[in-house]
Amino acid sequence: MTSIFCITSIKGNTIGYLTRLCKTSKNFNSVTQVAFMKTLPTRSQTPKPAPFPYWKKQCNDLSMTFDPTTLRYDENSKLIVVDGPPAVGKSKLCEQIAKEFGLLYMPPPTFDEIYINYYGYDVRNLNSKLKDEWRMRDLTDFLRDPDHQGTARIQYGIFTMRMEQYMNALLHILASGQGVVLNRCIFTEAGYMHAMYNSGYLSKKAVNEFEMMRINTFQYLLRPHLIIYLDATPENILERIKERGNIDEINSKVFTKKFLSDLSTATKEKCLSWLSSHTEILIYDWNKEWNKVDVINDIENLNLEEEVKQEKLGDWVFVDTNELIESLRLYHTKYHIIACMEQTPIAEIAPELYITADQRNTINKMLNEIESEKYAPNCNPKLHKIPWIMKNNRFIFSFYRRTPRDFINCDLFKLPLPH
Repeated sequence: MTSIFCITSIKGNTIGYLTRLCKTSKNFNSVTQVAFMKTLPTRSQTPKPAPFPYWKKQCNDLSMTFDPTTLRYDENSKLIVVDGPPAVGKSKLCEQIAKEFGLLYMPPPTFDEIYINYYGYDVRNLNSKLKDEWRMRDLTDFLRDPDHQGTARIQYGIFTMRMEQYMNALLHILASGQGVVLNRCIFTEAGYMHAMYNSGYLSKKAVNEFEMMRINTFQYLLRPHLIIYLDATPENILERIKERGNIDEINSKVFTKKFLSDLSTATKEKCLSWLSSHTEILIYDWNKEWNKVDVINDIENLNLEEEVKQEKLGDWVFVDTNELIESLRLYHTKYHIIACMEQTPIAEIAPELYITADQRNTINKMLNEIESEKYAPNCNPKLHKIPWIMKNNRFIFSFYRRTPRDFINCDLFKLPLPH
């Protein structure tokens, strides 16, 4: 790789040139160590190679042999997660951070991405023809009836969506050099699971299976550089839920002081405490919303230097390009990580997380009667002109979502939506 030759000829070693620390000058005569993120007005204008086109080209040894991968990275090639209880103001802060630092904001995934297909048909329209326990449920159903036996499958849907989105975030950073901001992430999902268990909405067996999924997959994921947690009291959150005006949230039996307190405790004790050894964490008392400029300043003053000798941020240190390309391949194809997530011993399976073969066959039969469900995207002969050799140039960005929105805010380059 050209970038390796340029950087290693300067540093004189085989470790460190893939650590996100090196920003190579135009003439490659010097390397500047960078650790602090910079807002757009203060960033240097050093030209960088175009992003690796992961939306149409596979990440592997062959395609990346001469790719200048490491020259794309700079001080802002970071993964930031904004977390906190519902209605606390995460989305606004995510958008502000993305705007100030030139990062990609991936909005939180929704069940519409699972149930609405490429042609706009919502398969939840079939629910009226299905038995209650077979219906395709979403977050609204959970808020209205959290004690329903389908709640575990709703949480499974959220878990898989966040897993996919996190892999897409890692893929985007490593392939393009542009940092990403996430509104919550897979690493803090356990907070909700335990709060739901404490309220009786999830069984112990279901929680154990989710824990097994976490153990089987988290070893392959790079942990965030920074998590910003917006803390607020249950009383304050309940007031904000009322202000937000979502009737299902306001009337739900889910959002109680106890549930919100359990959520806060579980997130801090089971997620943030573990992550603190690997990730920088900023916690703000958001009962009275801070000036976002102060948060931006705190991010600028935070040392996010990755070093091979330290545990914190060490996930982002790659010994060589083979390791980097292997990570890109994992997050691009997703096959291996998804397979590991599904490796639950039969004896440990929580039956409420699954539907039976009869249920699946009945639903598939109904789907096959719907015109827009018979064909893959762009393959419907009534809507598209099909060439004699069908070439599919779209790579899989999702196993569970049919219309993921992870890249809708991407303005670094024109990225075809991964329908």
